[in-house]
Amino acid sequence: MQYNPAMVTLARESREMTMGELAAKVGVTPSLISKIEQGNREMSEERAKSIASALSYPTEVLFWRDPVYGFGSSSFYHRKQQSLPQKALKEIQAFVNFHRIRAKRLSSALDLDFAFTIPSLSVDDYGSPEEIARAVRAAWRMPIGPVQNLTDWIEAAGGFVVQREFSSAKINAISVWPPGENPFFVLNTLLPPCNLRFSLAHELGHLVMHDVPEPEQEAEADRFAAEFLMPAADIKSQLRGMDLTLAARLKPLWRTSMGALMRRARDLGVITDRQHTSLRVQLSQKGWTKDEPVQISQENPQLIPEIIDVHHSEHGYTASDLADMVGLYTREWLDLYEPRGLRAI
Repeated sequence: MQYNPAMVTLARESREMTMGELAAKVGVTPSLISKIEQGNREMSEERAKSIASALSYPTEVLFWRDPVYGFGSSSFYHRKQQSLPQKALKEIQAFVNFHRIRAKRLSSALDLDFAFTIPSLSVDDYGSPEEIARAVRAAWRMPIGPVQNLTDWIEAAGGFVVQREFSSAKINAISVWPPGENPFFVLNTLLPPCNLRFSLAHELGHLVMHDVPEPEQEAEADRFAAEFLMPAADIKSQLRGMDLTLAARLKPLWRTSMGALMRRARDLGVITDRQHTSLRVQLSQKGWTKDEPVQISQENPQLIPEIIDVHHSEHGYTASDLADMVGLYTREWLDLYEPRGLRAI
């Protein structure tokens, strides 16, 4: 069976190795690794084993045929600043792809039934991101008012949500929805829970509205997220008299940041641009721009842990069995997916 050059690259980047570093561990030249990753050199079984060993992956991972999706593809959206190093982006890209593939392999053996679906809706058809946010809430039969647990709603619609601490806070969240697969979201836990919720809603907006990248997509995703989490009809009257005290009082109710509540008050015409700027200055003067007072609880994804539990309890799979299923050695499986290590190996 022919190895997959893209998977060799993905495995290397997931370990944050350069071609030179991998070559040194394998005992070959960087040029040879480059040719292998470009698909310009055959790879013997022995060579595949040595490369896989150097990367701490079972050899079969290098032969997986799963497609790899990268930044800039039509199905891969990301919130980042241009200053984020390419090495960090590649490692994050590898993490997302491997975890997406593993989630697919874990779920493919089960007959999953979800209460809802994530629809694909066009701004041209609905008129605005706000109308689309209202349409999704209606389709999911969400109650009036705050969204208590956004992660639960997305998982109920078939979305996989994974949390991971990235090397930088410059990227908040990533979403990918390859053809024939479940939507997949990764959140950066360096950010506060309220910011993660807005980022998750932002990524949901991308998957609902943007089949292909568009110039206004970031602004549209923000507008979708604001209406989805803070519907105008429900929150506008509560925003009157906006100041730091009111923002702090509303934060645990709406489970969004004080800054987001202030922006919402401005966008809904409750306060002026000048008042909003003044409030942002006050927030900064108190040192609350990055570390706001009043903490909210973090949402913990449950779908993948529940799938793992079904494999253990109903199928009798051990941690070692599941590690084999997803191309990991048992110890890494336990570290990543069952950190308490309570299952039999």
